[in-house]
Amino acid sequence: MWSAIGLVCLAALSSASAQAPLPCLSPAMWEAHFSRFDPSEGHQFAVDGFYHYDKIGQRKAFFERDRSDINSTYRFQEIIHLYNLKKSYHIDVQTRACTVGELTHPFHAHDVPTFARFRGLFYLGSSAVPNDVLEMAKWDYQDNERNYFWEGSFTSEGCIPYHSNEYNHTTFGMRFESFWDVTPGIANPDVFLPPPECFPN
Repeated sequence: MWSAIGLVCLAALSSASAQAPLPCLSPAMWEAHFSRFDPSEGHQFAVDGFYHYDKIGQRKAFFERDRSDINSTYRFQEIIHLYNLKKSYHIDVQTRACTVGELTHPFHAHDVPTFARFRGLFYLGSSAVPNDVLEMAKWDYQDNERNYFWEGSFTSEGCIPYHSNEYNHTTFGMRFESFWDVTPGIANPDVFLPPPECFPN
């Protein structure tokens, strides 16, 4: 009898393990509204705007509204990161002044890390409204050698990123990021082209 119960329990555990999702890859190209919050030591810095993401070409473009609690003022800028060229372009929307810089950090893909742990499912929406519930999968990843911790939530279907939190107290501190109105593809590829102001000569 105990052996039969053991087999039933083992089968249940195997079934539960088989149902756990595996780390997934987000779409290669997409656009979305985003917000980012950086509660670094001594100040708080918040950003929101529109984001264009191209993993194939290793390109990112942002239209940002930045706000710092130091002086409670807003700044609007366009940012283009071309990782294949290791170049960044920051364009002030009001003055059209362009600052060209070197990218020293690698391209960051919005995927679930290979060694991330599945932490469970949760749902966005309300069961009171038909077809108004979205199933989300929560993950986390820890690298003790780098003193780094990441956690993120993605849709169970399609691996669409929803939000992520990062912690590294030896480098950037904490960072919180969210996405919504995610649309696959890039509507206008010209968003990755630096404007003429970045090439005065």
